[in-house]
Amino acid sequence: MPGVVISTSVRTGPSNATVRESSQLFVVGLAERGPSDKAVLVQSIADFEDIFGVYISESYLHSTVETFFEEGGTQVYVARTVGASATIGELELLSDTNTEVITLTANGAGAWSANVGIEVLKPTTTSMKLNMYYDGDLVYSTGTVTSSSQAAGRINSSAVASRYVSAVVNDATKLPVATPAGNPTELSAGDSKHSAVTATTHIASLSHFNDALGTGAVAIADSFTSAVHDAIVSHANNYSRIAILCGSEGSTVAQVKALAASVRGGDNGEHAAMYFPWCEIPTSISGVTRIVPPIGYVAAKRAVAHNQTGPHLPAAGLVSAARFVLGVNSEIDKTIGDDLDEAGVNAIRIIQNTVRVYGARSCSSDSDNFRYITQQDVVNSIVTECYRSLEDLVFSSIDGRNTIFANIEARLVVILAAMRDLGALYPAFDSNGRQIDNGYTVKCDATINPTSQLATGLVKAKVGVRVSSIGDQITIDIVKSNLTASVI
Repeated sequence: MPGVVISTSVRTGPSNATVRESSQLFVVGLAERGPSDKAVLVQSIADFEDIFGVYISESYLHSTVETFFEEGGTQVYVARTVGASATIGELELLSDTNTEVITLTANGAGAWSANVGIEVLKPTTTSMKLNMYYDGDLVYSTGTVTSSSQAAGRINSSAVASRYVSAVVNDATKLPVATPAGNPTELSAGDSKHSAVTATTHIASLSHFNDALGTGAVAIADSFTSAVHDAIVSHANNYSRIAILCGSEGSTVAQVKALAASVRGGDNGEHAAMYFPWCEIPTSISGVTRIVPPIGYVAAKRAVAHNQTGPHLPAAGLVSAARFVLGVNSEIDKTIGDDLDEAGVNAIRIIQNTVRVYGARSCSSDSDNFRYITQQDVVNSIVTECYRSLEDLVFSSIDGRNTIFANIEARLVVILAAMRDLGALYPAFDSNGRQIDNGYTVKCDATINPTSQLATGLVKAKVGVRVSSIGDQITIDIVKSNLTASVI
């Protein structure tokens, strides 16, 4: 019969909130374990610990990722750094004739591999089961298999097992001998060689964050020199990202201002933002806190701003109110805050008994165009969206009707109109309130694409944008009148 019919059902499987690509963090640092030859996506501190291990005293990476997620961040790409001569633990499973059957290699360098134990069970003479333990806890079992190749295949295809080891079959015709009941055999201990890691090593790990991963913010959690800052800024410029920078623990106002000046004196400072001071976070021990770089906190509040509103909203003010960070290791008053702002350094302050980021400055010397870091963030987001959208038009036919021009213009307008609707672009109006422009222009036609150029396969488009600014100062004049005077 006529009417409204509504049905309900139960959805199974994961349910994740929409994540704006620009909100993600890319971070380099030392870790207890895990791969060091690629960037790994983690979406919670539990994910991080499953892959890279727990907190280690020689690194701020774990604390940075923990703070990021606790403060509302959504996803992080992690690149683990190890020393040049780092070693990886392994275990050879032997046959009854002492030949190598399966080689198990730890997933990353470090002494942690000695905590991985392998138990070989033989239900029958023609079958086996491999049980994997970590710190004495069973973490994976192959189940009963009938060949070494089958066992290795299950390990390598398992999301759990492959976090610990990879398997290579040396002799597919044999099975390994059983281990003594309740006595798993451990892998050998590797060595991360953290003492051999230098600023150059950290910088080299930035290469794992390739352009396929998109835009976002990038940082190094364990090195804070000018050379490191320059490398992060260069990377951010090359990959349309934002560099989150800070001084080392205990840096003074003068020292962090000097670091910011160094970035401002170089190229591409519009891609960088400097923050001061370091933050205080809780630990698993009640009443004990830890001082950490502000990277995770700032990146998280940036993610919150981007996911809630867009890339034009700064990670500052009310949106940056901390819920995990307890304090700062250096109190900033208004005088010091103004001094830092003038130097292009963003202060982290206690405002109304809450930790907040109190600045949105970039390190650019071009204050007319890039005074605020959000201005480059908006440009980065547009660049990334253009790459994504126009990629489908590569290898399109160039016909006499200029179809490709219309398709390119249409896709660019969709991207820019969405940015305008978010408030990231600033439309112009005349004195009568009539709109003069949309805050953007798009051009792709024959005037910039002569036939001689089209013959080479090159199609050009031009985009102009007016990026919205930020109101970071509110000035109010209060005039007191006496009882006999009029109120102005």
